[in-house]
Amino acid sequence: MPTLLPLAFALGVPTPRPLPVPAAPVRVVRAWPPPGADPSRIWIEGVSSGPLGRAPDRLFERIFRQRLAAELGRDAADPTFRGIVDLARALVAERGPDVALASRRVLNECFPDWPPVAARRLLPASVCGDVRATGRKGLLFWFEVLFARPFPAFSGRLNAWVTSWAAQWLMGPCSLEGLAPEDLSELVFLILSLF
Repeated sequence: MPTLLPLAFALGVPTPRPLPVPAAPVRVVRAWPPPGADPSRIWIEGVSSGPLGRAPDRLFERIFRQRLAAELGRDAADPTFRGIVDLARALVAERGPDVALASRRVLNECFPDWPPVAARRLLPASVCGDVRATGRKGLLFWFEVLFARPFPAFSGRLNAWVTSWAAQWLMGPCSLEGLAPEDLSELVFLILSLF
């Protein structure tokens, strides 16, 4: 079943309507990869890479791990992707009901503080709004001002496209569905691998 990744919500981008969450049964997998898995969707750590190549994948993985470790105040002993999984589990266990806020802080810290939010003085206050209210910095603030608010459907599709290109190190091989330019009212589905 396709997994809906509400990218706009994860980044705090306003959406034109609530995103439905598909009901999916929870399945405990005791073997990895699961029996009968599509071998073309298996991600081999240190070998596989997304469309941008292995070097950008390593960079994004390192930045994400550093921000996750900074949020927890410690790093995991395992230097592989398993260490990131251990950090994510620790974040969930330690933050409990506040895990969504902590996760958003981790994601926000992964983006550069450029262009500076101070450049908002170049635009009218009615366009930028109150920076303190958004809690965003640099790139995320300007993405919201220039794309998400005026073009929510386009920004959702742009988020999905960028994620499919730049985050396969995190999700594994993935593909996009529902990107027909003539129908901007539909949701974008990011089909994720199970690995």
